[in-house]
Amino acid sequence: MKIYLHLQDPFLKGTLSPLLTQAGFHVTADDTDCDGVLYTPPYTPKTIPALNFLDIPQPLRLPDFLALLTRLPYTQHLLFSHFSFDLREKILTDLLSQKTSRLTEKEAQLLHFFIQHKDHPVSKETLLKEIWAYHPEAETHTLETHIYRLRQKLEEDPTSPQVLINCREGYVLA
Repeated sequence: MKIYLHLQDPFLKGTLSPLLTQAGFHVTADDTDCDGVLYTPPYTPKTIPALNFLDIPQPLRLPDFLALLTRLPYTQHLLFSHFSFDLREKILTDLLSQKTSRLTEKEAQLLHFFIQHKDHPVSKETLLKEIWAYHPEAETHTLETHIYRLRQKLEEDPTSPQVLINCREGYVLA
């Protein structure tokens, strides 16, 4: 889940950002590319689900705070091609066959990233940096392994992909 922090107190922002990252949240610098906003007034949330930090009971235990963030009512079902992807439950449903597949955390993050960049090629370096926080020059087959597993769930024939396609620039969700 991508969270945009719009907090007036720089200390609070500097403290929460690493904690959220360690808890598996992606802290983004852009409120147009996020699933939810944690804010302090006077910020006025647009149509993005938001949580006013000042409305949270204090003292606050970190597990309770993380639970509040995960319950933000962000869009649960993302539609693409002939699939529905339940982002919260990490369940992929083929709308033609009604077959469902449960995705791992990384598969879900990867698919969500592809959906956000639909019809635009995404490079291997970008994926390694954004999903795994790897250095662009890191030598790994993690991405290829996850693409293979994701294709097993997306493609009718994974050896001839029609949904998640290789291209010169990397991968593209058609």
